[in-house]
Amino acid sequence: MTMGKYNDVYQLFHDMFGDKIVDKIYDNFSGSSIYFPSKLYSKEYVLSKIQENMDHLTIRELARLTGYSERSIRRMINEIKDR
Repeated sequence: MTMGKYNDVYQLFHDMFGDKIVDKIYDNFSGSSIYFPSKLYSKEYVLSKIQENMDHLTIRELARLTGYSERSIRRMINEIKDR
């Protein structure tokens, strides 16, 4: 087992991004709790992508593209159509 320079998550960030980024993260966020949502994109962005592609992609393809379930895609398509 190798000993890292940093504690826990800082070591992970160091391994991924290097010293400069770890220093910036530490300077800006040390002591904070940060939550990373499981969905990368905002609902507004996803709605725009669905609207752009709903006429030529299947529900399944839209779900794969956005990371949402097929049920959620159907719901969002109905929301778009009701506008």
